[in-house]
Amino acid sequence: MKKLLFTLALTFLSIGFGNTQVKFRRDYNQICFYDSKTKTWSDWEHVEHTLVFNYNSNKDIAHITAKGITLTYRNVGNKEDGYANGNHYQIIDTIDDDGNFLQIQLFDDQTIGMKIIFGETMIQFSKK
Repeated sequence: MKKLLFTLALTFLSIGFGNTQVKFRRDYNQICFYDSKTKTWSDWEHVEHTLVFNYNSNKDIAHITAKGITLTYRNVGNKEDGYANGNHYQIIDTIDDDGNFLQIQLFDDQTIGMKIIFGETMIQFSKK
């Protein structure tokens, strides 16, 4: 009986700790692109994008584009925290719907926003 209670207690604790990431949404209204050949960023364009982080038990990301298309970025489990110019960010390794590996760099400051990074290509989203 004690073993059963102990096993049940561990099960409930692991369920609670396993779901510490809460689903949240970020809306962005600006986008720019990095040109790896010229090593420059494009001008900002006004465009609406929404991302929902941790939308399922795998902590995947749903990306609703300006055209209303939903893209899915599958979380592959590698998360890194860091700072750029004093601004905190997290980088998450993901796989898109076509099987491409890419990284999502999410800044705490929504005016800096987030980047989608695949190879030398970068797309930055911001809320102005």
